[in-house]
Amino acid sequence: MSYLTTCYGADLEAVADLVPEFDARSPDALAMFNLSQWSDVAQTLGFITQLQIAAGALLNARQGPANLHAAALASFETWHRQRPRTSSPAISAAVRAARAKVRHEVLVGYTAAYSSELWFIDRQPSSLRDNACFDRGSTTLSGRAFLDDAPANFFHKNRSLESTAACGWAGPVLLSLGTFPWVYGGRLYRTPPALDWDATATHNPAVSAMRLCAGLWQPEGNLRQDARTVVHHYRYFREAVDLVLRDIPLYDPRALVPGRLYRRGLLLHAEQASLELATVPTPFGPLAANAHNYIVRRFAGFFALRRALLRDATRLSPALAALVAQNPDPCLRAFAPKGLAGAVLQAAEVRP
Repeated sequence: MSYLTTCYGADLEAVADLVPEFDARSPDALAMFNLSQWSDVAQTLGFITQLQIAAGALLNARQGPANLHAAALASFETWHRQRPRTSSPAISAAVRAARAKVRHEVLVGYTAAYSSELWFIDRQPSSLRDNACFDRGSTTLSGRAFLDDAPANFFHKNRSLESTAACGWAGPVLLSLGTFPWVYGGRLYRTPPALDWDATATHNPAVSAMRLCAGLWQPEGNLRQDARTVVHHYRYFREAVDLVLRDIPLYDPRALVPGRLYRRGLLLHAEQASLELATVPTPFGPLAANAHNYIVRRFAGFFALRRALLRDATRLSPALAALVAQNPDPCLRAFAPKGLAGAVLQAAEVRP
């Protein structure tokens, strides 16, 4: 019985099975896993050509696979900066820069304070940098650094409050970094709003968020996370989409209609059509098929890597074993070497 079944249940095993099994102890296998994750991201978002060029050069070079993650992130950054976008003339460059700066600093500050909870930001504005507010100048913008996503949606229940905080926040700041750039559960459009986050020469919040998301596919970043939070968000998303997709027919190769949307296992399938063209209207807001599959695959990547790393936990490197022993999740800590787990527990007990 694997770690996922032991700690969480067969449904997590099923989503991890979307990723072919691999040996996480093999640098080449780990590089191929990362390439598959990045390829899915790049194919969905639109920078697959840039990624293929960067990855092709690295995979043929000595020590290349070890640098794949950095090269892929650089490909995303270059593509994102060059990506055409329409800017409102009513918002000055100074206001855009102020918003980009606060977004970036919120992400950096949150990472430093909550390094084991990176899948999802769920914090009151007062606990974040500048209350997650920026100087809106004379514009009619709210001043909130991120969209208010508090109403019930695909990622969480209704989190709206009657009282408002700084710059009109009516609830906590809610961002799904593990599924970046689809960070808002009520806005699962074909094109995710977070791709349109402004950048400056020194502050690029979209790249910062992509780095956090992709870090969850790296052994160190993965084992640092409290997977109980990720399990909770996967099950909430799964239940929400199962409810709204109940009328979408199951995939049957004997009775397919071109252009129609089908449920195929845990994913959606558009017969002889692009997933980007299929959006399901729901009480939680639109659900674009490409967004749905992207989100499911990010959960799959996280749990597949966690499973692969713990297939033989006794052979983890000392650094990775220490992360297992320090993890907030007691079920994961049980996989740590006994002596190391005991030392970590003793240190926690004597810490003032």
